[in-house]
Amino acid sequence: MMRHDWTLLCSRVEDPPDRSIDLINVVSAVKVADRYRTMPIDTTIPVDVPIWLVSQWSAEFETDKKVHSGVLQLMAPGGERVLEQYKLELDCRDTVVSRFMYRIPDIRFVGLGTCEFHFVLDGFADLGEWGRACLRMS
Repeated sequence: MMRHDWTLLCSRVEDPPDRSIDLINVVSAVKVADRYRTMPIDTTIPVDVPIWLVSQWSAEFETDKKVHSGVLQLMAPGGERVLEQYKLELDCRDTVVSRFMYRIPDIRFVGLGTCEFHFVLDGFADLGEWGRACLRMS
């Protein structure tokens, strides 16, 4: 079974060839600019500072050494509504550890609160979402 090691949001990531990783300025909250607070709900707004979502997964057994498909979901505050959904792949064919990195260019604004990013891998949906990172919008 694939193991979720960690998922974080940061403003910069360095992933050198030696497979070490530097996550710079871990992000847990952003301040929504006043000009966006008065826009209609469900408006896509640009993210002014770079925000990277970085997730690390490990193949625990030989049978896990394959490409795992899934989705990354952006959940609205309260967690009841999926705002965005992106297909993803974690490739563990030639390595035990796989990292997924995604630069967040914009975000759908539906109000202040905590948005969550959920990783759901195919074949594991019945176990619930796997990786998770939270971003408080205030």
